[in-house]
Amino acid sequence: MAQVHPDSIFSSPHVYIDHKFCSASATHFTVLKKSLLLNGKGFTVFNSLGNLVFRVDNYASISKNEVLLMDDAGHLLLTLRRKFFRKRWEAFRGNPMESEKATFSLVKSLGFSNKITANVFVNGVRKSKVWDYKIKGSCKSSWTIFTVSGETIGQVKRKEVKSDIVLGNDILNLVVEGRVDQAFVMGLLIMFDQIS
Repeated sequence: MAQVHPDSIFSSPHVYIDHKFCSASATHFTVLKKSLLLNGKGFTVFNSLGNLVFRVDNYASISKNEVLLMDDAGHLLLTLRRKFFRKRWEAFRGNPMESEKATFSLVKSLGFSNKITANVFVNGVRKSKVWDYKIKGSCKSSWTIFTVSGETIGQVKRKEVKSDIVLGNDILNLVVEGRVDQAFVMGLLIMFDQIS
């Protein structure tokens, strides 16, 4: 079961999917928005040493309402399910039972700007209108995840190889702050990409 508890560094409840995906300092990843195993959509995530860390290989499946986030060995970390016409996604640790509550959920905010905003609720419960995390940005350029008090826990930008060369929309640079579960942030990245 995913652990959710307050952390003295962050004001929002902290979600831990697996402690092996937590680092004391900020961690950089390269995210390819494609599967290396299947001829279709997906995600393949490498750390700064070039080692595979996360993958999503099931975008070619019939069901577009469920996405599976796996580690490098193919172990299931999160099951992400779409609800309510792409405006809400729920995340469950591993392979959930029907009665299990979501570990966290993401809800697209209504608005008319060219930027997309989504609110994240820990435990998937929306007891009040107060969100635990917020994501702002555009999946085609950059976005940021921050807490209620404005602390940044993750950022995504299009990958640059030099200061004047920007790669395509399907290659991203992900930075996850220290003491934040990287699988949690990767789950948010996938859901935010889907609502975009």
